[in-house]
Amino acid sequence: MTKQHKHDKKNDDKKVNEEIKDIINETDIIEELDEAIEESKEKTCNSDYDKLKEAFARQQADYDNFKKRVERDREDMIFFLKSDVFKKILPRLDDLQRIIAQTPEELRTWGMYDWIVSIEKKLVSDLERLWVKVFESKWKEVDPDKHEVMTQIPWKDWIILDEFEKWYMIWDRVLRVAKVVVGQE
Repeated sequence: MTKQHKHDKKNDDKKVNEEIKDIINETDIIEELDEAIEESKEKTCNSDYDKLKEAFARQQADYDNFKKRVERDREDMIFFLKSDVFKKILPRLDDLQRIIAQTPEELRTWGMYDWIVSIEKKLVSDLERLWVKVFESKWKEVDPDKHEVMTQIPWKDWIILDEFEKWYMIWDRVLRVAKVVVGQE
């Protein structure tokens, strides 16, 4: 073999080796690309899944808030409808209670008096069954959320001495504040 031929053979071997390396490199690159594509798909899928999961959680929270708001609005509507009716009934109850309180002792044995007392008790009982509660304020301190001061007389500061009208609540809300007489030193 000649020198040239040996040299060509070395060059050919180098070229073959380089081509093999290129093929191996290409295979590695293809495998790396495939792996990168798979990772990208997984990340994309996971990312999409996380986004959907987060969106679902937000929608669920919005739905829960909507249900709570609808329930609160329903309760408010019932309260305002009932309170409107009760506010018209309460002055009649006040009138009956004033009649009972102002009836002279000698007329309390009369049948009409017993009838008026009976109607007042039934009316109070009916209101209580409808969640309306009446509260006494005498000898308690003034609460601006429950009492409206009509007049003041000499006595201990801010102690309720008398009521013109009682205060009523329905559920946990004030239906009507009491109109009261308080002491002032």
